[in-house]
Formats: sequence, C-alpha cells, structure tokens
Amino acid sequence: MFRGTEEAKVDEKGRLKLPADFMKVVAEKSYGPKFFITSRDGKVTEIWPMQEWEKEEEKKAALPEDYPAKLAWMEIVNSYGGVVEIDKQDRLMLPKKIREKFNLVNEEVDVTGLQRFLMVRSQRVAEQRIESLLAPKDGLAQPMGIDEARRILAEREAQKQ
Repeated sequence: MFRGTEEAKVDEKGRLKLPADFMKVVAEKSYGPKFFITSRDGKVTEIWPMQEWEKEEEKKAALPEDYPAKLAWMEIVNSYGGVVEIDKQDRLMLPKKIREKFNLVNEEVDVTGLQRFLMVRSQRVAEQRIESLLAPKDGLAQPMGIDEARRILAEREAQKQ
C-alpha cells in the first residue's frame, strides 16, 4: 500500500524518478514494470501500477457501454493517459499531455501515496491544496483538532462492537 509523501524531481526530459520508499512497495507487491499514468480530474497526475489500474477498468467494464458517466470517464483518463514502463534507474516518462498540462518538466514535485496509486503534483500546488484543506471554510469554522478526531474515531469503534 502506498502511503506518505516524498519529494522528487521531474527532469528536463519529463522523467520522474520514483522515490525509494515507493519502489519498495512496487517490488513487495510484484507490480512489475508497467504503469498507467493519467489524470481523472484534470487537476493532478496519478500513477497506477498496471495491476491496480486494471481493477479500476474492470469496475467500469461492468457498466453498460453507452452509460454517459462511463464514456466521460474513459474519455478523460484516456485523453491524459499513457502506459509506460519504468526504466533501470526507476524513472517513469510522464505522458506529454500530463507534462504540459501540469507544468511538470524540470519541476520539484510531491509524490503522495493514496493506497493503490500515487499522486504527483508540483510542490507549490501540493502546499496550496493542503492549506486549503486546513483553512476554515467560513469565519467561524476551525480545522478539526487531533483530540476531536480521536474522540470521533473512538466513538465509531465503540459502535462497531
């Protein structure tokens, strides 16, 4: 399972060297050399081991061929997407559309584990996103404190028992 965030750099050719901690997961899970790189929302880059991406495709395959949401999803992910193989230096060539859309050439990036896939975005964009998640939604609201989060989790665990 991919977790945590690591800093990395996309080089001048658009190649991303996967951080060592994430390469360990790739090896442990025997994912192999193929990955699908795409964006599902037009905002961030996603790197999926091909085995995990195929599970996503299987979910969509169960829907009718003419289902509008399925067609839109397929159009978006395939427009941005590309199958790539990792090289011997643990680098992935980002698809041209991804490199250009997200300005990722010669850029410092955050690579964040989201369980079955990795999210890649410039460090500036990542910082802005985290700040927006932590910022109050209105003048009165405050971000949830750790004590409150623990209390809510404890209550949920108690309800399960």
